[in-house]
Amino acid sequence: MKRKAIVAVLTAILPAAALAQLSTPDASRRGPTITIDGANIIEPRTMAVAGFKREETSILPEIKTVRVGETGFDLVCTYRNTKTSPQPLARLTIGALALGPEVQYLNVHRGSTIVEATHKSYISQAWRYPSEAFSPVSVLMNKEVAVGVSLLYPVTEYKHDVLVGVNRAGGVFHGPAGAEGWTVSFDLSQPPYNNPNTALPYPASLKPGEERTYTVAVRTMKRTKLPRSVTDQQDWLETLLPYREHFQKQFGPVSYTRNPDAVLACEVANVSAIRSDNPRGFLGDKSTRPDLNGFGSFINYIRAKEGFRRVMLWAPSGLYDKHREHNYPTQFTAGWDDVPLLRTTSQHLNTLPRTGTQLGLWWGRFTQHADTWNPETLEPLDIDNREHLRSITKQLALAHKAGSTLIGLDGLNHWLVPVWDQIRLIRAMRRIYPSITFVAEPMCADFIQVDAPGFMIAYQARKDARSDRDFHKLKTPHYLADFLIPGHETWGYFRYSEIQRVRPGNISAARVQSDADALAKLGYVPVIVSTVALSNPDHAEAAKTWLTTVPKHLQQKPDQHSDQSVIRESH
Repeated sequence: MKRKAIVAVLTAILPAAALAQLSTPDASRRGPTITIDGANIIEPRTMAVAGFKREETSILPEIKTVRVGETGFDLVCTYRNTKTSPQPLARLTIGALALGPEVQYLNVHRGSTIVEATHKSYISQAWRYPSEAFSPVSVLMNKEVAVGVSLLYPVTEYKHDVLVGVNRAGGVFHGPAGAEGWTVSFDLSQPPYNNPNTALPYPASLKPGEERTYTVAVRTMKRTKLPRSVTDQQDWLETLLPYREHFQKQFGPVSYTRNPDAVLACEVANVSAIRSDNPRGFLGDKSTRPDLNGFGSFINYIRAKEGFRRVMLWAPSGLYDKHREHNYPTQFTAGWDDVPLLRTTSQHLNTLPRTGTQLGLWWGRFTQHADTWNPETLEPLDIDNREHLRSITKQLALAHKAGSTLIGLDGLNHWLVPVWDQIRLIRAMRRIYPSITFVAEPMCADFIQVDAPGFMIAYQARKDARSDRDFHKLKTPHYLADFLIPGHETWGYFRYSEIQRVRPGNISAARVQSDADALAKLGYVPVIVSTVALSNPDHAEAAKTWLTTVPKHLQQKPDQHSDQSVIRESH
């Protein structure tokens, strides 16, 4: 490929934040300089806080700088629309962070991990909050200092997205060798040079006469004790204290009872089993298939998987055979009505909780609605539509009657139902059925996890894997959840089907136990697709990682309601 073609491709896919920085001779439009031990850690290098190249219509904010000690500051940015039509808001950028050629940065894409980066080869990253980014923050650091940048705004009130960008500074902002520059940016409105990877579903726009205020909190620190392991104290979390205070003031502490027990992930149906005589793809033979024998024999099959104190059933009403692209069916319990033996034996599912095993049901495509089985199209869920709400009410009642106290919300889609509406719906369902815990999939915004445990994919099928641990996608605890929501419950979903395609062979009970233990040590609830028992369930309980990853002087006691000890009788 020719060089021009390569540049064109990269321009099309790179986050917009990498392509536009604004230089200004006006010192009042730049951020302050921060110095630690005589070295500049943040220096503007003529970079404007607000705006970007070729900008013509975005509103520039009035910026008030508030110094916080010697090593931090807040930029209070007030946007006012004095025009006669709605207007977008200018980007906010903090830089240059003079951290040098080798740094680590906080990747907040559906979680929080630390990634190493080299200035020369770095490709800019950007994540949309609240659909992809766990929080509207980032941290960049080297071995000597750390810089945390947070955007503070009332997301459920303003109801718009933000694109969080981590970029290398170029041109006049690059800086000399050893002090190469980096930036953190926040696009409140649709970013320039937009592409599908950065488009905001709900960009900010100010109506004529409207005013809004945002605060960018910047904190720097000298690093005196680096983490010795991924579960050790993460000193850099201190730079995000302003965001934690803002977040907890808005959303409070975790509001569900955490359960650290491993979960058996069990498919009731699979597309591989769909045939003319089994249109819903139920698993099992003629003596165990639930559509032919009811749920009683299926429950006996599950009970044979000893060691798991919780079970989540995927596709509990089967699968669509004619429009498989719409699986999992959104009628996770309403689908029982069409199959006589499912309808009349669903109460047999109660056998599990009566014997001490918590029952969970997976609600397919939660943010979509279907009136019929095998629908040609799906509607976005409308929380103001009475028919949609009646369907939700009916399905919850059926799940509750079946003994389910755990419901997985599949495919939460911000484009279909905004996250600020998702949280309203989750809270409403919890008020009606306080005994049910709802699990949010995929891992969503931080404030969702206050009301619902999060769900993360924990496996990867790497062809170059040399050991069992190479198949683990999750390598670190969920640092931000530990810091913001101590007492949180986060699921790590692990299955072997893809792994076995890369490395054929049977999966032993010892392997399952080892994989569950590894997830648990990182604070994740192991959710395992397994055909074998778990030999030591106590060893597979998710660790309280906020007691080790959060520095001692920053630790908070989880709210009493989120007591980490498992209340066995609640199962």
